[in-house]
Amino acid sequence: MKNKARHIDQVPPDKGHYIAGFVDGEGSFFISARKRNDYSSNWKFGLHFNVSNSDIVILEVCKKYLGCGVIRESKPKFYTLEVQSRNVLKNFVIPFFRKYGFLSNKKKEEFRVFQEAFNLLEAKIQTETDLKKFLQFRLKLNRFRKTQITNTDQIIYQSFLFMEKSSETIR
Repeated sequence: MKNKARHIDQVPPDKGHYIAGFVDGEGSFFISARKRNDYSSNWKFGLHFNVSNSDIVILEVCKKYLGCGVIRESKPKFYTLEVQSRNVLKNFVIPFFRKYGFLSNKKKEEFRVFQEAFNLLEAKIQTETDLKKFLQFRLKLNRFRKTQITNTDQIIYQSFLFMEKSSETIR
């Protein structure tokens, strides 16, 4: 992985602002939740950034100057640049958009919530309050997406491992 500070400093300002503007209109920050019995909580929460377009060249420019991501064909002649690694989000995506920012209030709010969710996940969800807060962030980010979530907060809340342990203790 490239040095993040050096990489961001090498991005020409016109390219950085162009990418931020493009992502402002076409990009997305979101949280996924997958049931995983091999995780101590029974859940794997993923933080995601993506941007999609039919012009792969634009996505290649975004990837080059962001310094990360994978481009895939999400449907015929339509492509998505995505980043799912928390380490890469932390070292490239978040610093990039902190530096170049967004103009729309909608994307500013989406990015703010994403960063808060990221920080909470990095600190680890250890209490019922943490879980509720994280699920609130997920709900807020879902408002900005066309795709709806499949695992509802109620399903997650009821089967989150420390919740099961605390209810057994109460009995």
